[in-house]
Amino acid sequence: MSTSQQLLESTSRAFGLSLKVLPPGSRQTMSLAYLLARTADSVADGEWLPPEGRLKALDALTESLLAGQPTPEWVTEVAAVVPSAGSEAALICHFPTALEEYKTLPATDRELTRDIVLTLAEGMRVDLRRFPGAVQTAAELERHLWAAAGCVGAFWTAVTRLHEPAVARAGELGELGTRLGNALQLTNVLRDIPRDLREGRCYLPLEQLASAELSPENLLDPASERQLAPLFFHWMEHALDDFEASMDYVLRLPARCWRLRLAALWPWRMGLGTLQALCPPGWLGRVKRKVSRPWVFRMLATTALQALYTPWLRASMRNHLRAARQACQLHAPKAPRS
Repeated sequence: MSTSQQLLESTSRAFGLSLKVLPPGSRQTMSLAYLLARTADSVADGEWLPPEGRLKALDALTESLLAGQPTPEWVTEVAAVVPSAGSEAALICHFPTALEEYKTLPATDRELTRDIVLTLAEGMRVDLRRFPGAVQTAAELERHLWAAAGCVGAFWTAVTRLHEPAVARAGELGELGTRLGNALQLTNVLRDIPRDLREGRCYLPLEQLASAELSPENLLDPASERQLAPLFFHWMEHALDDFEASMDYVLRLPARCWRLRLAALWPWRMGLGTLQALCPPGWLGRVKRKVSRPWVFRMLATTALQALYTPWLRASMRNHLRAARQACQLHAPKAPRS
């Protein structure tokens, strides 16, 4: 196993399942793009640099990507980083090797990879300038969802179209891929509210919190959960709408492209399962809500054959979406009777 593959194993976790099942043609490009994006994220969000130095290091990374080799600024910024310091440090130290692999990609794959990494890095710059602090408006949160994951859906579609002729004839997929990316990122935002608040980040729009007579500081107290619930479940419904729209992303992929179907279906199912796990009270507590490992194993087993039969897959996806909506409606605050 190459060093890049080992790093993917240690850093990708759930997303690594999708990378593994991809056809070889698109897998190389997707995996390398993910590795480069995770390296940028380790620069922007890691502990190896003080917050005031992360923008400069992120700039050095993107300049190195454009140059096709580590710049002197990058070498200076990472001089003190050693691979044994953890997975983030290992990613950073592996960056020159990843750049060499990047240069071996076909020209169009290389352009797509460069563009998505630069787009994601720009979103990271926005966050570095914004935090500690809060997102101000709903429109600003929507831009974050696109910059952090929605754009990845469009990239994923472009790469699969490039390598899979059957997908090129599958109709419009780009917007649906973006909706799936947005849904997954919004799920992350809702799941990570307590951790983000402790780290000085509030992705819930400040104007909406103010309307609920709340501030980010209030949310550090789990007792604020009842007061926050209307806004929390408003965004959960938003995520569920995106998951519903992105069902068609999976279903429009031809059944014979079962690897691509599974690669898109698995994050769809895990994201929806995470939303469902978030519904019961306690989501402002310190215990992170997520799907269990046995749940993942069962999901992998049950979807293996479903991907081959569109009617079966459609019925299954609708059932899981219905169950998530019912859980949301069960626990969401009830509107007062007139």
